[in-house]
Amino acid sequence: MTRWLALLALTTGLGVLVVTVIFGSLKLQSVGALNGAYGGQPMIAFELAQSPADLARVIGPNPPSAKAIAVREAMDHANYIDFIYMALYAAFIAFSCAHLGLAQKRPWLLVAAVLGPIAACFDVAENLSLLSLTRSDADVSPLLATLHVRTYGKWELLALTSAMFAAGFIGNRRRWITVVAFLVSLTAVASGILAYVNAPKYIALLSNTIGAVWLWQLGYSAVAVVRSRAWLTETARVQ
Repeated sequence: MTRWLALLALTTGLGVLVVTVIFGSLKLQSVGALNGAYGGQPMIAFELAQSPADLARVIGPNPPSAKAIAVREAMDHANYIDFIYMALYAAFIAFSCAHLGLAQKRPWLLVAAVLGPIAACFDVAENLSLLSLTRSDADVSPLLATLHVRTYGKWELLALTSAMFAAGFIGNRRRWITVVAFLVSLTAVASGILAYVNAPKYIALLSNTIGAVWLWQLGYSAVAVVRSRAWLTETARVQ
């Protein structure tokens, strides 16, 4: 069972990595300058917009200018790709947390395996709001209110699943792994709180922490798959 979970986590994790690279190649822009806020990421600034003024800085006011239309079309394109990303990371978190939970006898990690797909559901709802907000006839104020709940639901759950995965290594026989796991878990929780309090300043810390944990999850799954293949090969030779 753990071998299959590791393989599924590795496969979906590689899919997440590929789509992440695709996102990086899109080079999204905002209508106004972000001046370092939101980690300089227009899409993150878009989804975390708190007011019509914040929104206009990213995708421009209505009716949109030619530049704003181009920005909105690029955002929509990225958000359609994001639906694939959600499916991949939901499965990746579920498989990798379930794998670690079974392999290390941490049954509480099965909760994280469920929270990952729930975070993706918030992400789906968020994207529907974003696709509505790029319309020139969008009713901005109520859409921003629902966007706030959906976006923070996603980010906070991703912070929690990352903290839980790292915490799964606390108590490892190698002391340095326990220390690193504790610090990463603490950083995930702290950055989740800080990003909620001041998203423009701290969302980059949260995003980078989640990204680092996802790489950890991918690496752990890859090592497990390699070791499993080596064990199967050795068993076949003995027989």
